[in-house]
Amino acid sequence: MHIQHIDGIVMKIRVVKMRNAGVAVERRMLNDRYTVKYYGWLVIMDVTDQGLRRPVKVARLKQPGRQGPEMELLDPHIIWASEGKFTLAGFERVKNEEGKAVEFAQSWLCALDFRPPEELDESRNVRPMQ
Repeated sequence: MHIQHIDGIVMKIRVVKMRNAGVAVERRMLNDRYTVKYYGWLVIMDVTDQGLRRPVKVARLKQPGRQGPEMELLDPHIIWASEGKFTLAGFERVKNEEGKAVEFAQSWLCALDFRPPEELDESRNVRPMQ
């Protein structure tokens, strides 16, 4: 995985999905502390879609240490950008109960995440002595 560095700090992205199965999430819920936030590296590229049999632009959120498929947004477009935040709009492909692919409108609210990378610490779960 290619990681871009800016002045020695790893550049990461925080993503909040703005829709659930195509239905818009209430704006007040986007910044709620209980809203699921995804962290990782954003990669936008052209790939060949086997189902559509044509090139498709995709945005993928690479999440190190996470098992399973990456988050993916098909045909992403930048809708808005300001002060380290931006919105990508496109389509999310999921499988329904019958195993068929279904595509929903999806938007990602993205923010640059400049937190330093977490250090691996063997004593992470140990309280400091007082």
